[in-house]
Amino acid sequence: MKINIYRGTKEIGGNCIELTANNGKVLWIDIGAPLDLTNPDISYTKKRVDALLISHPHQDHYGLMENVDKSIPVYIGGVSLDLIRATKIFLGKPMPTNIFMVLEPWDGKTIADTFKVCPYLMDHSSPEAFAFLIEADGKRVFYTGDFRSTGWKRKLYYKLLKEPPAKIDLLLTEGTMVERSSQAYPTEKSVQEAINKVIREQQNVTFVVSSAQNIDRLVSVVKACNTNKKKLVIDVYNAWVLDMVKKKAPNLPTIDWDNILVYNHPHQLEKIAGVEYTSFRERIAKNDIGNKVFGSPAEFVYFLRCPNTKLVKDLLHNGTINLIYSQWKGYLEEGHKTYCAETIQELADSKEVAFQHIHTSGHATLFDLKRMAKAMDPKKIVPIHTENPVKIQQEFVKAGFTNVELWDDGIEYQL
Repeated sequence: MKINIYRGTKEIGGNCIELTANNGKVLWIDIGAPLDLTNPDISYTKKRVDALLISHPHQDHYGLMENVDKSIPVYIGGVSLDLIRATKIFLGKPMPTNIFMVLEPWDGKTIADTFKVCPYLMDHSSPEAFAFLIEADGKRVFYTGDFRSTGWKRKLYYKLLKEPPAKIDLLLTEGTMVERSSQAYPTEKSVQEAINKVIREQQNVTFVVSSAQNIDRLVSVVKACNTNKKKLVIDVYNAWVLDMVKKKAPNLPTIDWDNILVYNHPHQLEKIAGVEYTSFRERIAKNDIGNKVFGSPAEFVYFLRCPNTKLVKDLLHNGTINLIYSQWKGYLEEGHKTYCAETIQELADSKEVAFQHIHTSGHATLFDLKRMAKAMDPKKIVPIHTENPVKIQQEFVKAGFTNVELWDDGIEYQL
């Protein structure tokens, strides 16, 4: 088997790994949009391959999927596919026209009559994130994808430690957190406890800024609201996302819960005007917050991606507003700024807003990376999805590993 990592050996995001079997069949793992645009070359996406695996629905892992030839089958989890489609719906963009084959956790498949693939469900900030065990030509490769051990699905990490796949020839491990190991809130539970403290004492509304697809974070906020008898407000897009994930997680909160309401955003409603959304729109109308927040703002917590500045100004006369930024702080800084960064910064600088950064990463710590590698005992370890593979190698050497190899993008290696 030959392996070529097109992107990812020295950057976070843009993962694309190619496996070529002795019979000439080619399998890709992920085809992410790069987060760093210093290398804009994505010409490799036009290569003809036999199949593509997508680990999870974050742009840096699937973002270039629609660049590939539409006849190439794309293997992906059902929840992940629903979330990609949800993004398209609410952005008003056409649905992807790829050929999709749905994967189920731990249900092995033979792809292109060559590659035996088993998806492992992992703990990550995405509700469905897969690692992949891939076997061909008598070789076994384990690709971790993005994972952690600190979320509400952390039992998946410990299950893998207890029952690791045997005889791994190559471990391709993510290394996002190698230079971000110090976190004020190391677990999702600690995030919940911190948010719990903020909203317990609130005299006005609290805004929690996070991704609508970070279901673990939303669950943390729901738990905090339940403890303090607060009502949670989400937008239409977030309500749709919860419905998609609930297909596989029946205990997940949705707008049908008594303490969850919806901000009936007109622009978002325009995206679901079709007859196929009638039932969903009726549920939105039934659970619309309307003007309730103005009567008793201290009863409400908003979970959103960007605060509505008009709403903030209209509520300021009730006292200090809490603004909890619950994402990686790099999204507020040059180089990785999101569309809402300037709004967040303006509010954070206001004397009438109490700003806090309460967040934990969706990625594994260095300690957890080493525990995973030790459990699998692979012949070779290659770090990817990291800006500092050298540091990973150095830290692994300190822990007794002598089999960490540093590969380069675009070079074909023989396994």
